[in-house]
Amino acid sequence: MSISTVNSRESQTRRLQVKTLDQQMKRVAVEGTGLSPWEAKVLIEVINEVYFTDPELKECAVYQLKYSCVSASAGPGKPLSECAMTTVFLTLYSEDDDLDLPSGDKKASVCRRQRKIMRITEEAREQGGLLSQEDLGHILMCNVRTVRRDISDLKKAGITIATRGQQKDIGPGVTHRAVAVKLWLEGAEPVAICKRIKHSIGAVENYLEKFKRVSYLRSKNFDDYQIALTVGISVSAAKTFVSIHNEFKNCSFFKSRMDEIELVGSSHYLAEDEKKDSISLNATRKGGTKR
Repeated sequence: MSISTVNSRESQTRRLQVKTLDQQMKRVAVEGTGLSPWEAKVLIEVINEVYFTDPELKECAVYQLKYSCVSASAGPGKPLSECAMTTVFLTLYSEDDDLDLPSGDKKASVCRRQRKIMRITEEAREQGGLLSQEDLGHILMCNVRTVRRDISDLKKAGITIATRGQQKDIGPGVTHRAVAVKLWLEGAEPVAICKRIKHSIGAVENYLEKFKRVSYLRSKNFDDYQIALTVGISVSAAKTFVSIHNEFKNCSFFKSRMDEIELVGSSHYLAEDEKKDSISLNATRKGGTKR
């Protein structure tokens, strides 16, 4: 296990170099292709994700941890000593961890820890790794009994935590993001979903907004990379939402939400078209002035 040393001179220099290159690429994308600054930023993020998937080429961000865990490709039942390992990046803290917590110090502490468990296990899985309960205890500095109790409580809420021990039960419809979307498709509103999955209202609304956009674009035959670029999310997150769309698209409760999905998806899509048209027009005018 290794933790990012965000204040080391070497790390600061490397981040400054990467930031400078990102700014250069952003300027080239805006000036050379007519992309909006936002689209150029998302393009750079997707490029970084595609070309720098090797953990040894990536730098930890603030609040991130570089951690070695069992590869999801190892399959269930194999002894740990025989399993392939992989390196993943885990977010130890998010602003959402402290929002809309239940009253009482103990309840708030439990809810905050369970949010971390849901986030880092899903991050590990999206990067091709699976954390064990022992890993979670080590990372969150608590004993395994506490982790086991948290996982049991979350399972009662319909959320299966993607740990090494639950590998056989992991599917696209059981993680906290998927449960949030499924509850919404069944008719629940964000406040009720927030209480059910123990997340902040902002986090739940963010999941739903992204799902609506992804679902709309998938219905227009966008592929995973096009969706990630258009919505402004990682390719891994796009694949997760697409899997939910594919699993539930023929269900009756999904159809009842289609009007809202169409409204949000088309509004966002048209807004981005207007941005591109505005950028292209400005670029044309600038070119005409120069001549």
